[in-house]
Amino acid sequence: MARIVNVAPSPSSPIVLPPRLVRLRDGRDYRLRPLTARDAARVAEMFATLSSETVRARYGYLIHDMTPARATRLVDVDVAREAPLGIFEWDASGREGRLWAMGRLVHAPDNQSAECAFLVHDRQRRLGMASTLLKYLRVLGRRRGLPRLFAQVRRENKAMLNVFIQNGARLHFSADSDVVEIDIPLRLPKILFDKGAPAPSIAGMSSPEKKGFSPVALVVDLVLVAAFFTFFYYLLQSHVPSNDPTMIRFWSTMAAACMSGVFWIALQMLKTVFRFQRANRK
Repeated sequence: MARIVNVAPSPSSPIVLPPRLVRLRDGRDYRLRPLTARDAARVAEMFATLSSETVRARYGYLIHDMTPARATRLVDVDVAREAPLGIFEWDASGREGRLWAMGRLVHAPDNQSAECAFLVHDRQRRLGMASTLLKYLRVLGRRRGLPRLFAQVRRENKAMLNVFIQNGARLHFSADSDVVEIDIPLRLPKILFDKGAPAPSIAGMSSPEKKGFSPVALVVDLVLVAAFFTFFYYLLQSHVPSNDPTMIRFWSTMAAACMSGVFWIALQMLKTVFRFQRANRK
């Protein structure tokens, strides 16, 4: 994959991403670059071969005809306010082929966030094109000083929701809406670790990750819980309303055991949060 090169633009020029080659899951190189007005015909060609389900999942309605004028409006934009990207086929001779995927940023009026959206051709699914577009749109958003991106995805579009989850987005569901609100923070707080397990996926869309059993981690957890139990066992003895030593020991044990169970659950939740943060730090 091509290395990201920081280019210092002049103050009056909008920040854009230079063209680059990206290697996807099929082992092939594709060209990722900004879309311009000259790509209108390729946009129309791509739409002409999309399934109706793909178009409806992206726009919420069916676009029957991508006219040249409409295709031009998608790519002939003010690049200071919109940033369309495309992923093109790339052959061994260095020539650019078909347009297979599109993504874009659209700045909000207050310029404190931007909406992002993607469209991937049916024939090129499961290659990582949407994830690649999201990655570079996040790069572009950071370079433009945006604190966050946002998106709207229909509930039935499970594949796209999974892309956002795997890239650390926050999903907000509403009981009275079939649209899921997506929030993608770009300014992440510093955390303790650099690497970790992949973020969890939506149930039913991918097989659950099998995490290895660690005897060391289990021993550490048991030692912490035992120390917690011992501390509260002796602390609670003075609070048992009885003079019978047997009752004092019994109720101190029961109370400390209940609190230790809560401590165990809280400890596992804390570890899960750390794993999630490590998986999504950029």
